[in-house]
Amino acid sequence: MDVSTVELQWWILAVLLYGVGDYVTTVLAVRRADVIEANPAVVALLSDQPGPVGFGLLKGGALVVCFLGFLAISESPIAIGVPVGIALLGGLVTLSNAAMIVRTD
Repeated sequence: MDVSTVELQWWILAVLLYGVGDYVTTVLAVRRADVIEANPAVVALLSDQPGPVGFGLLKGGALVVCFLGFLAISESPIAIGVPVGIALLGGLVTLSNAAMIVRTD
């Protein structure tokens, strides 16, 4: 269950992009009356304009579940794909949200 330095770096990037970046840009975007959440899972669990507390708990919970899944397969050579995938997804949705914010200004 050792986490390598490279894996740790990817997890930090994943938390920054998916956890912080997506959280901040989503909360800022859905505060606008004309912007709604596009993720159907978030809409089903929270609403089309999720509040910051509920959305933060959902993001944190998702990261915990992903990290536990990573730990379960940490000996596998594909384990690094978990934080890499989360970081890439986080970067994509953060950029998409930021573009939405800029467009609606």
